[in-house]
Amino acid sequence: MAIRLFDFLASLSAALDLMSPEVVGHHKRVAYIAARLAKRLEAGGNERADLFMAALLHDVGGFSRQSRLAALSFEADGGRHAELGYRLLRTNPLLESAALIVRRHHTPFSQFSRLDEPARKLFLAGVLNLADRVDVLTFRQDKIDPAQVLARLAPRAGEQFAPPVMEALGSLAAEAEFWEPLGTPDPVAALQDDAELFRARGMSRGQLGQASSAFSQIIDFRSRFTATHSRGVAECAVCLAEKAGMPAGDLTAMRLAGDLHDLGKLAVPTEIIDKPGPLDEAEKTIMRSHPEVSEGILSRIPGLDKVATWTTQHHEQPSGNGYPHHVAGPQLTLGSRVMAVADVFTALREDRPYRTGLNLERVTGILEDMGREGAQDPDMVTLAKENLPELDQRRREAQARAAEDFRQFYAGLAPGRPGAMDRADG
Repeated sequence: MAIRLFDFLASLSAALDLMSPEVVGHHKRVAYIAARLAKRLEAGGNERADLFMAALLHDVGGFSRQSRLAALSFEADGGRHAELGYRLLRTNPLLESAALIVRRHHTPFSQFSRLDEPARKLFLAGVLNLADRVDVLTFRQDKIDPAQVLARLAPRAGEQFAPPVMEALGSLAAEAEFWEPLGTPDPVAALQDDAELFRARGMSRGQLGQASSAFSQIIDFRSRFTATHSRGVAECAVCLAEKAGMPAGDLTAMRLAGDLHDLGKLAVPTEIIDKPGPLDEAEKTIMRSHPEVSEGILSRIPGLDKVATWTTQHHEQPSGNGYPHHVAGPQLTLGSRVMAVADVFTALREDRPYRTGLNLERVTGILEDMGREGAQDPDMVTLAKENLPELDQRRREAQARAAEDFRQFYAGLAPGRPGAMDRADG
């Protein structure tokens, strides 16, 4: 499974927009602006690549719609979501350099001298800060007035923005072709001729797993009730896939699918995810849209065909009564049937806003009923029953590790409910 890092990050950055439709395209526009600024500033290839990755993910710590909208205020402080973004990315070796840039992308230039962090990383964070503010000033404008943009930003040179970065923007702003891509659906496409920026950065299986695990935290850490869910599903799915005799390559894809199976839930408001009672019909419709949303994102990444299929079909049923496409019987792949049982098993064992986790006897009974009714593949249910002690042990260990990651993630931050903790931005 050969996946390019930039393909993976570019598609997943689009998923971040799902939390607030008002900011659709923000990450890619900022990435385009930052890349152009860095090239004008003659930054090195590795620096430009790190900056580009940071720009694609710079608001990854904005777990709520309110935080995303607050970040679009020109006067936004943004310190909280920048720190949360840093904490999400720093544990991934592929993204560690980008993490430092994300951490300081709202830090004023005048404060850099007080920080004990690499000077070049702070410089790149300053480039990202300016790129971010340029997009805030120009998005949704039918016609951009470069002079007006510069007039708004120029008084902040030396305080919020580094003078050389402001000078680079002034130089670029005079060129009409600089602004044109910002009015297109994918401004990053205008950078495709930059071979140095887009040189192949393939990911090994291990690196791909690290990247997907990090992104599962973005999906899950919005709520304490889902904080360990994806990691539990991934471990259960891999366990069942092993017992089903799936090859090693498919096991890697299965873990990735488990980590990302709820990617589309980024489009579901936290109020629905955390609702303590039954969902109404409108809320159910929103919740049931998440597999199709995931499909739209993952299917764009070359090399992730199986992952996209298994993720999309994890709520389908052999009877054809599942969603989103009512795929039935033999049309459901083995991986999809494995993922479906892993998801239900993990969900039933977890605490949720409306109930505590169920014991193994009750969970087994529910799965058997679902098998008889055509809601789950009976063979997969039998496989789960035959390996129940190992399946549950591996789930518990995986979720215990995820729970510790969750605890460490919020350690030292002001107390509050995840999903509400970052709403003070701006």
